[in-house]
Amino acid sequence: MNKLKQANSQTQNTSSKNTNPIPKGVSLIEMLLVISLMSVIFTVAITTLGLLMRVEMKGTARIQETLNFQRLSRQFREDAGLARKAVIIAGDDNKSDQLKFEIEPDTSIIYSKNKAGNSILRSKQQLEKVIASDEFRISVELLQFQIEKKNNRELVSMLLQFFPEEIHDNQTVKKTTKILKVESLVSQKHSLQNRMEINNSN
Repeated sequence: MNKLKQANSQTQNTSSKNTNPIPKGVSLIEMLLVISLMSVIFTVAITTLGLLMRVEMKGTARIQETLNFQRLSRQFREDAGLARKAVIIAGDDNKSDQLKFEIEPDTSIIYSKNKAGNSILRSKQQLEKVIASDEFRISVELLQFQIEKKNNRELVSMLLQFFPEEIHDNQTVKKTTKILKVESLVSQKHSLQNRMEINNSN
């Protein structure tokens, strides 16, 4: 009897082992789900990376433009201090003037905007020939100059109006226009230079 019981138990154990579930592989639907999820993650990552790169480029360009404006304003003050006289020359359109500093009878310095509007040009002329030139990479929509009398001195002003800045992708948001004004006395070295910043909303 004991032998029969042992035999029956062994047959039950072998049958129970045979009835264990067989492990299955990955189904096609699961693979498709994983691939779709990975593609969504890659798309979000690439979009975020592109946005960060665009923001970084805009910030770098803004910093560089600020440095160029500081160089321009410093050079403008030095030229005004050396000049004997300042003359405004009307430009081809209403959005660009030229300023001429007469340093010596045959030497002058002219400030103007290039045709593309992405830089301010400074050219030094002698006998109406350009002997030196500088370019300040500043994108401006409007460049105008003003000359007025102040305490029997000539006060020359440079007005730079920048292109409207888009602060949001929404077209209904008003764009801001930044205007910078630099003032300096003519024929007076180390004169104080005043800067005015005006923000207009269009």
